[in-house]
Amino acid sequence: MTVFRRGEIPRRSHGVDEHPDEIYTLQGFFGDWVHVFREKGNLGVPKAWSNDDLMYAGVDTGRAGEIVLLEGDGIRVLISHGNNRYERNVDYNQIRFYHQGDFEIDTELGRMTATTGDFVVVGKGLIYRERGEGFVLIFEIADPVVCAESMWDSVGFTSFFVDYSDLSMPQPAPQPSGDTDVHVWSEGAWHTITYDFDPCADVVGWIGDPVIYRLNVQDVPGIGTARGFLPPPAHAVLMNPDKSFFFNVLGVPPSPTYPAPEGSFGAPAHLNDYDEVWFNHASEFLPGNLGHLWLFPRTIPHPGFKRPPSHPPNPPRAYNEIKINFDTRAKLRWTDEARAAFLEGDVRRNVFLSLYGMPPEFVDTRIPE
Repeated sequence: MTVFRRGEIPRRSHGVDEHPDEIYTLQGFFGDWVHVFREKGNLGVPKAWSNDDLMYAGVDTGRAGEIVLLEGDGIRVLISHGNNRYERNVDYNQIRFYHQGDFEIDTELGRMTATTGDFVVVGKGLIYRERGEGFVLIFEIADPVVCAESMWDSVGFTSFFVDYSDLSMPQPAPQPSGDTDVHVWSEGAWHTITYDFDPCADVVGWIGDPVIYRLNVQDVPGIGTARGFLPPPAHAVLMNPDKSFFFNVLGVPPSPTYPAPEGSFGAPAHLNDYDEVWFNHASEFLPGNLGHLWLFPRTIPHPGFKRPPSHPPNPPRAYNEIKINFDTRAKLRWTDEARAAFLEGDVRRNVFLSLYGMPPEFVDTRIPE
């Protein structure tokens, strides 16, 4: 479709000047879009709201036990610390992100390990046991999970983004075994079945597709443009074939080479018709905010923070800044248990402190108070 222009376009969309800007987009950034330049104010930061469910908010997951944080149609977001029991999830595929700790994972296809920064995809109905102790953020999805390799195949040289040939899979390691209880999640409830052998210690070999595999956030390089911002799905590592969700890893992008007002660093406010979940995995700039998780609902623009670009000093060094992003077509809602772990006080102010390290009034002096 032709892109139209109406009114004054003060600069390129990537840039930053006295005009706050925001993006309106459909179909999770893959549909129609409008880039809006404003005279004053920033609708990404409301002054007041009638219901906290309309507003972005977050939890400090370091203060939470094993709970379900968010629920939606065919989606759940949970926290686990490892439970050393055999499980089979019939309702959901899983993306298990290992924020902290070291684990051994016994599966029906053999044994594998997971450590800090790894994410493991587990197919529906596969028995596994997670041995270890740490912090695991779990995305449960009823829809299929596939590598975003197919999306990157369209531009070729997919290994220049994520080298999917580096994914690890279980290796068979048969051992003697006895009776084994397996906890089965089916139709929204836990059940138990018992085998007279260990189904995770009985396999001698397998052939087929990778229905369980592991990658690490360090396998995903930060990407950017000469002028700045790229939307979250540009960083997609895992997805559903019909784009109902994206699992994205965002490292430090390259510094833009265009100065303001043509270029900028950071994202504008944006109204997405998907819900967005963000998780702070690594941050040398805001180390006190590790483990913070935010939900940005589709009811208001998600806050942005743009500034003029600057170049890092030479020689270059690696910055330990990594966020996990999960965009979903499903409408997500905080559970009652998660509400008890909300960041206290003004959710608007606390999300900015948690996400950017500064209150909203310091981001843009024209934000209404």
